[in-house]
Amino acid sequence: IAEVERVLSVLDCTVLVISAVEGVQPQTRVLMRALQRLRVPTLVF
Repeated sequence: IAEVERVLSVLDCTVLVISAVEGVQPQTRVLMRALQRLRVPTLVF
């Protein structure tokens, strides 16, 4: 997750796409927490 957080810190915003078939996965929750912690505006679709 450290590499992912380094990349997220340079983004202006993100779009998080969640599968209607598979639903929310464990890594989705980890990613969303990281986005919130870094205060990256996120559109969840």
